[in-house]
Amino acid sequence: MTLMTSYIMIRQSYKILFSFIFLFILISGIAAQQVTVSGSASGAEGKTLKFVTWADMITFTEELVAQTTIDSLGNFSVSFELPSTSYIALAIDLHRAGLYMQPGMTYQLKIAQINYKDNLEVNPFILSEDLDIKLVYPGENGLNFRINAYNDKYNQFLLDHFNALYHERKKSYLDTFQLKINNIFSGIELSYFQNYMLYKTAGLEQLAHTKSQYNLASSYFIDQPILYKNVEYMQFFNNYFTKYLTVTSNILRKIDLISVIKEPDPYPVLMKKLAADSVLKNENLRELVLLKGLFELFYSNPELQENIIRILATIRQESPYENNRIVGADMYDKVTKLSPGTKAPEFYLQGREKDGWKSLEDFKGKPVVLNFWTTFCEECLAEMELQVPLFEKYKDEVEFVSICINRYWIQMNYFAEVKPEFAWWLLHYSDNTDLLIDYEVKTYPLYLIIDKHGDTYQFPAPPPSEGLERVIESIIH
Repeated sequence: MTLMTSYIMIRQSYKILFSFIFLFILISGIAAQQVTVSGSASGAEGKTLKFVTWADMITFTEELVAQTTIDSLGNFSVSFELPSTSYIALAIDLHRAGLYMQPGMTYQLKIAQINYKDNLEVNPFILSEDLDIKLVYPGENGLNFRINAYNDKYNQFLLDHFNALYHERKKSYLDTFQLKINNIFSGIELSYFQNYMLYKTAGLEQLAHTKSQYNLASSYFIDQPILYKNVEYMQFFNNYFTKYLTVTSNILRKIDLISVIKEPDPYPVLMKKLAADSVLKNENLRELVLLKGLFELFYSNPELQENIIRILATIRQESPYENNRIVGADMYDKVTKLSPGTKAPEFYLQGREKDGWKSLEDFKGKPVVLNFWTTFCEECLAEMELQVPLFEKYKDEVEFVSICINRYWIQMNYFAEVKPEFAWWLLHYSDNTDLLIDYEVKTYPLYLIIDKHGDTYQFPAPPPSEGLERVIESIIH
């Protein structure tokens, strides 16, 4: 029997085992419980309030939990299913704040008024004002109150003793802090909070080098459950295992990692070699560490990207661990997002007054030169001036579409009237912040090319001043 045959049989056995475990969970009635959230958000009448969480805390891929419309009086109420205690971000446009929510709980909130129509945000992703949320219920006995109280003491301790910990490595300071914290928060039967406190304090041990790397792992990872949804566990995990594959692991330093990744079926080989690492005896943890390492390598080693994508595809489909499959799928989606041949995100946006509304589907049949811009971005306007001769030259073969991110549609429409030479399609994003997220618009101007089938051809693409015409020529010939 070959190694590969044995490995396939083992993977199949794990799949069967996982199916029985999942069935047992269902039969046992361990399922998501309803959470109800109500409150007020004065000034946000008619806007959408979204509840978002992280699907995983390595890629920080977001998933929508629920959404509701804030009524004409500024009130809202929504219920949704939550399988486990999670950090939930509340979002109105690009304004955000977060709370920890528990299954089966009821929350009453008051969101302080802000100016949602503020158009001074040059880049709303960077400058958006945070929401200010007051938790009316539950109050002092709730998880959020406990976490905030611990964080206050942690932050003050770190502020007062950073040099003593990091430079002088005074373990006695940390021991005193741990005793103080344990006394203050003893008897609190909130497992999420206890683990939150445990792993955040573990970060201080790592900072002060009070334990060796192996002893840290022995205390917090070896033979310990993986707390995928606990913010501080995953923060500690990410810090501890950063560059583990390429720098820290004594096992992988002895092999040619790049050559293994380039093998025809590298996943079982990597898992077998990593098993020799005493920190990674647990297969579930080993696979998660492998995922994190591959994610780091993807961006630092372009020559490995195709191979890493294949490994991620294997893990997202075949891992015996559901949470690792989720992480693998999120990584796969993230590294392939807007890559050549992937579907470009759809949109349906308002154009100039004379043009009406347009969707990406309307432009199928021709390649699309798409760019995001604002009227107050000087570089955007300079590039669009250079785009004028390109439009005149290629307008019969290529669609040119510019999406304006100004707060108000009327600003774009007025600008279009005074700049008739910008005769291509001008569309307004219409407060569609999801579109900005879908296209990863973090700076202006941003250019990309979409082929005639609606698939991404190049992202990002060079602007007119840096060779856009060469890309246009390559797609039409």
